[in-house]
Amino acid sequence: MDQSPSKRVQSMKTIDKAMSLLNLFTTETPEFRLVDIARTSGMDKVTVMRVLNSLVAGGLLEQHPETRKYRLGTAILRLARIRETSFPMISTLQPIVDRLSEETGESGHASLASDAGLTTIALCEPNRSTRVWIDPTQVLPFHATASGIVYLAHLPKSEADALLTRTSDKRYTAETATRDQLQHRMEEARRRGYAESIGGFEVDTAGFAAPVFDWHGKVVATMGLACVRSRLDTANHDRLICAVVHAANAATRAFGGKIPDTLNVAGFSGGQNPRSIADCGSDTIAKGD
Repeated sequence: MDQSPSKRVQSMKTIDKAMSLLNLFTTETPEFRLVDIARTSGMDKVTVMRVLNSLVAGGLLEQHPETRKYRLGTAILRLARIRETSFPMISTLQPIVDRLSEETGESGHASLASDAGLTTIALCEPNRSTRVWIDPTQVLPFHATASGIVYLAHLPKSEADALLTRTSDKRYTAETATRDQLQHRMEEARRRGYAESIGGFEVDTAGFAAPVFDWHGKVVATMGLACVRSRLDTANHDRLICAVVHAANAATRAFGGKIPDTLNVAGFSGGQNPRSIADCGSDTIAKGD
């Protein structure tokens, strides 16, 4: 027999609570005591305990027998393995990200989107003392990052608007895009085929990103560069943009995807500040100095 509407709503609220608790765990805080989970989540202890018991029973969380702290369970690994085996994205994207980082000397990364923001699924940092460190467990905001802006720009407008209504517009720095500025940057990213965010998420960081498409021409991921801002100048600005565009195009081809006709790459003009990805020429990433 079908559940009543009120029971279905209650069930969804419980699932939402469970997801919010799972999202508390990061590499910086991989374990929590019950009291810490209650305080951080803002839920009462009774509710937290009920949700935790369900997550433990399902193997999504486990409790250390001595410290009594909660941590992610082995069921997470099983689900992740099933996802990667069925739809191998990490193994496909990682070599492309590695090459992007090696040839630009900056931190390359690939991201997938959810309602909450962007999740880094492939990452490579350059072998140099000063570099941008990306926490792969941190959900990145759409409006404050180049990857988020370029992802929103290539979604159907209705989907982008729906995502924005559910996400925060927190100002991370004085240069974080406001909602009005975000719309302009999305339009620019849609026209050019790439996005940039200078100091939008962290003051000392510059980001560049381009979309990755599936066989329907729908954006499914983003390819990005997180660069040390002080190294950015007119000599390497265009090179970094074209590098990330070429990497995104390589990822699209690797997935058997289709680059929309409006973004087809033509000959490189060699001019300053590429007006579109057509200015980035062939898919050979230019080597740095």
